[in-house]
Amino acid sequence: MLLDQKQQITVTNLQSRGMASKKHRAVLRQSKGFRGRANRCFTLAIGRLEKSWQYAYRDRKVKKRDMRRLWIERINAGVRQHGLSYSVFMNKWRKSGVFDVDRKIMADLAMNEPFSFKALVDVIKMKTSAAP
Repeated sequence: MLLDQKQQITVTNLQSRGMASKKHRAVLRQSKGFRGRANRCFTLAIGRLEKSWQYAYRDRKVKKRDMRRLWIERINAGVRQHGLSYSVFMNKWRKSGVFDVDRKIMADLAMNEPFSFKALVDVIKMKTSAAP
């Protein structure tokens, strides 16, 4: 009899909290991998979660920046094997009008398919030398 009363009390306490419990559970579920009390205490978890969202927003931009920098390094390394610098090559690329390939594709070609990249460089050199 005593056990039934305890169970009844805990069930009613949970039901009365309702939406707050759901929100707390959701926040604590999202803060699962955090260090210290930030994965157990709701108040600390909220602060850590907001900061993590800020980091995520910022780093989505940084990721794009880093990838572009990597592509530029790869293109530069590939182009220098053919006697050009990156800036000269990009200038010729813009003047040639070969816009089917972007930096991402050129970097992939330079790294994985050197003969195809050489063909691209030759086409760009030929188009710019023929143009007035």
